[in-house]
Amino acid sequence: MRCRGFDDNSSISGFFRFTSLDLAVIILFSSLGGALSVPVGHLGNFLKTLPGLPLGTSQILSGIHVLWIILSVGLTRKIGSGTLTGLLKGLVEFFMLSFHGALVVVISLVEGLIADLVFTAIRKINTVSLCLAGALSSSSNVFIVKYIIVPSLPLSIFTLMYVISFISG
Repeated sequence: MRCRGFDDNSSISGFFRFTSLDLAVIILFSSLGGALSVPVGHLGNFLKTLPGLPLGTSQILSGIHVLWIILSVGLTRKIGSGTLTGLLKGLVEFFMLSFHGALVVVISLVEGLIADLVFTAIRKINTVSLCLAGALSSSSNVFIVKYIIVPSLPLSIFTLMYVISFISG
């Protein structure tokens, strides 16, 4: 049996043709991601209360939320696994009473969709594609915050949050 590790010649293939192993990986990472994202979200809320830290500093933790999605796509090498992992991760977070409520399902779904789009565009799994997918996926939640939760957010704070989240991913 060949190990499916990360190397520069790794390509991504298939669309929603998942084996039992692929589904096990997706379920495992969405469960882990959902279970760990709830306390990470509360830790991010705690960071907002610390004096001296600028608004948006909690976005430094946003990379932890998408780590599971990126790992799932990287290990399964299937387009659609990021979206499915994001959806299931969001549902786990929702049922574990995330402070975002039902919106967490949309946020996680968008993160997974963006990861899939990046891997579809690049068609290779390497360090660059992993970093780019993680960064764009991680920072996608800032757009949801800006346009759904707080539409009056000043551009300077939005930019700061986006940059911090991008680096975190």
